Amino acid sequence: MSTDIITTLTVITFQMNRYLTIFILFFGAFGNVISLLIFYQTKHRTNPCAVYFFYTSAAGRIALYSGLLSRFFAGFSLDRSATDATICKLRAFIVWVSATASSWYITYATVDRYCISCREVRLRNLSNLRYTRRAMINTVVGASTVFAETFYCYVPNLRNSPLTCYAQNMVCHFYNETASALIFFFIPSTIMFIFGYASILNVKKLHYSIAPVASTNGTVMTMKKTDRQLIHMLIAQVILLTIFNIPLAAQRLYLTSTLNSAKTLLRSTIENLYFQLFYLLSFMSFGMPFYIYTLTGTVSIKDFLALVQKVYWRLKRIAI
Repeated sequence: MSTDIITTLTVITFQMNRYLTIFILFFGAFGNVISLLIFYQTKHRTNPCAVYFFYTSAAGRIALYSGLLSRFFAGFSLDRSATDATICKLRAFIVWVSATASSWYITYATVDRYCISCREVRLRNLSNLRYTRRAMINTVVGASTVFAETFYCYVPNLRNSPLTCYAQNMVCHFYNETASALIFFFIPSTIMFIFGYASILNVKKLHYSIAPVASTNGTVMTMKKTDRQLIHMLIAQVILLTIFNIPLAAQRLYLTSTLNSAKTLLRSTIENLYFQLFYLLSFMSFGMPFYIYTLTGTVSIKDFLALVQKVYWRLKRIAI
């Protein structure tokens, strides 16, 4: 009975890694491309929050491809990172840096929306492109420093580990899982929820101050409405990011804490199934921004429809 269960769970894990990976790749690739095209438009380039959204999609796309393409190829025994040390280390480094950058860019966008929703001019002035560029550059440098350990810790051809290319010893396991849990998930999520909640409170306070301005200045009304929509889009993304990433962060810490514990083959198989599922689901967060923006904000819906119309007319001209 135990052998049958293990065999079934192993098959499920293998099929999930092959087919769910393909779905997430296509799902995320389409959403990220559309998000990049929308937020690359001239009218969005002067809005710090929109700039964060653009680079969140760019970093998410890099994380998606570097993290899941190897899984896709592994399903057909074509994963070079599983056997080549250089590719293994480089892939792990790119995944962690791009994933961390994507997480922190959304965090900065949350802080930016808080600033723009404040009444104080001093705080509102903190929402500018100069700080945006500095924050993004510093994040990449900081993430590269924190996860430089992958060039030493990650090795290929591992057995009895969640991934074939993974941390090689207990010290590396502990450092990598702790750093990723804190820097990639727990710290950004905490900041997101604090400033996200504060932004909601500010928007409620500003609600009654927007209408009088709108009656005398239509442009100001449009800017206020856009800012509020960006906040709604951002809050929805923060919630879903947390939902998709909590299971993997908890599972990583659990596996690290029980690394030296004696486990039956059945227990190891079940733990591996959970890890592989949570690992794949975590990558959903890198491919879903466009769908969130479309469902929660009319700004992106209008931009998307305008983009579709623009592409349609260009194709029609080419056909003529």
